[in-house]
Amino acid sequence: MKTLLDRADSVAAPLFTLIERIAAPLLRLSLGLILVWIAALKFHDPAPVVALIHASVFSALASATFVHALGSLEIIAALLLFSGRGLRYVGLFSLLLFAGTLTIFFTTPALTGFPYLTLAGQFLLKDLVLAAASITVAATDAARHGVARDTMPVTPLPRARLA
Repeated sequence: MKTLLDRADSVAAPLFTLIERIAAPLLRLSLGLILVWIAALKFHDPAPVVALIHASVFSALASATFVHALGSLEIIAALLLFSGRGLRYVGLFSLLLFAGTLTIFFTTPALTGFPYLTLAGQFLLKDLVLAAASITVAATDAARHGVARDTMPVTPLPRARLA
């Protein structure tokens, strides 16, 4: 007897096929667009980012020069994402960028309001999703090129079953 979920799957199968085909390129291009936008804002006015860095554990790096260097690296990463080149390495690099921002999020509660978020905290928290997107870009490209090896057993999460 087919469950409700099985029936829904058979009806939605063409949609899932389309989503499966466009998901990776859409994520890659979206991440590239976000990186370009973030970088452009760093060049337009580095002061807010300098202030954020100054208030963090990375205060020694708080300068417009450092912020412009980050912006330049973000633009290079975005161009590579747009071109589809070196995606597994761009994904890892982007992960490092967002991990740095998340470090500020967790180590500067006076600024972020963690766990009760200020506007700055909300702004920084979005990097959690961007870090996950970066991991997905890197993993997808590594799998496509046969770089990822099954060297470590992975235990799947249990799935809830809808009747």
